[in-house]
Amino acid sequence: MRRILVAVDSTDVARQAARVGLDLAGRMGARVTLVHVLPRSVAEGETDDFAAFESACEDYANGLLTEMRLLTGHSGPSIGTAVLHGEPAEAISKAAEAEDVDLVIVGTRARGALARTLLGSVADALLRQCPKPLMVVPEAPRKAPTEAERAEEELAEALGAPTVGGQG
Repeated sequence: MRRILVAVDSTDVARQAARVGLDLAGRMGARVTLVHVLPRSVAEGETDDFAAFESACEDYANGLLTEMRLLTGHSGPSIGTAVLHGEPAEAISKAAEAEDVDLVIVGTRARGALARTLLGSVADALLRQCPKPLMVVPEAPRKAPTEAERAEEELAEALGAPTVGGQG
């Protein structure tokens, strides 16, 4: 394995996917490219405000990629970054083919079937269209609350105070 492409966004599961990709690359001596996809411009050249907004989006994406690289604490083979544009699964698939990567890694959040159907899933779309092998990193399971956390929640509910979940 020589090249791994890891697609990231600002979610925790994307950070987890980046760690998995960088760990695997370190063990295999592979090069990693972290990518983030921005939507295709809908107002190209329209106004200065849109140009400023798009520039801010590019800055955000580059900052996110830098953050991902730093958060993983990886010091192995080189890490590249790229900001892609377009529909996420299509842009990732095209980049994977153009870069001739050996593996694409993405994270996926736990969603019900209805949410996946209505909102879509980049991981699901990649499973159908990516020309390269795909590793899907699932969201880490939420830890069960401790006895003390449950007691605190019950007390907060009894007192009518907001709970950790934001309800109450």
